[in-house]
Amino acid sequence: MKIVIKRTTYKDRDAISIECKHFSAIFLPLDGAKMASFKTENGTEIFAQAPGQKYKRLFLDSDYVQSECSAFDDMFPTIDPCTINGFEYLDHGEACRREHNIEVKDDKVYFTCFLPSLNITYRKIAYIENDALLIKYIIENHNDIRFPYIWAAHIMLRGETGAYAVSNFPKDSEIKVVNGNPTGDVHFLPDVGNKNYKFYYTDTMSPLKCGVVYPKSKIEVDVEFDNDVIKYFGVWVNPGDLNKMYNIAIEPCSAPYDSPINAERENVCSYLMPKEMVEFTLKMSYKNLV
Repeated sequence: MKIVIKRTTYKDRDAISIECKHFSAIFLPLDGAKMASFKTENGTEIFAQAPGQKYKRLFLDSDYVQSECSAFDDMFPTIDPCTINGFEYLDHGEACRREHNIEVKDDKVYFTCFLPSLNITYRKIAYIENDALLIKYIIENHNDIRFPYIWAAHIMLRGETGAYAVSNFPKDSEIKVVNGNPTGDVHFLPDVGNKNYKFYYTDTMSPLKCGVVYPKSKIEVDVEFDNDVIKYFGVWVNPGDLNKMYNIAIEPCSAPYDSPINAERENVCSYLMPKEMVEFTLKMSYKNLV
């Protein structure tokens, strides 16, 4: 399988792409190593895309929702801003706001970022294997104290009538709505004109598998993990009322409820122990439904 890695652009931002015959993925090293695009073999864009030709950059002091707010950002160490043990946890985290250094070696792209205000090193390695995109994450705590955190994949997928979220949770699993007031089957993306909402499964699943099915386009997007670091699952549905975007987002995460403080209240928080390093791998793929 031929793999091509090359410098490119996304809107007006420097980017790097990794491609094979089956798909292409574009990352933005200077913008949190965001995965800005994931296209199928026939050129179909999987991710929700923000309008406009100029990229709305996310800075350390800017509002996440008012920035590009699209595609796939890494949320670490929180989604909602908070302060813990004197550390400021920024809105939707710090990892998605920092520039990442990159190195290309052996058909892999290595992203590295030091988060100085948290004393954390954040790394990920993107590569292709068996027609799937794999991203290995390595997060290292340099502090002498336990570090509460949430890591979440903020994967905003394009909207389509009838699209719905799937996972390997049993159908009767308990959920907790944390935003909005959904009606009907919460897994389905409602028609334009409804209000956005978000829910989490209250239990854990390992290894976690999740995704979105598009019956109209006859395609399924799948995301899975290799160990029990990422074992919670949330879904955010936006039928057009937030930023006038029509999308469905899957949020596999290390802990639920949008912040370590909320997670700690429910005794479900994740922690990096002093000097500890945590590793896990995300696998993203798609398949055509016949």
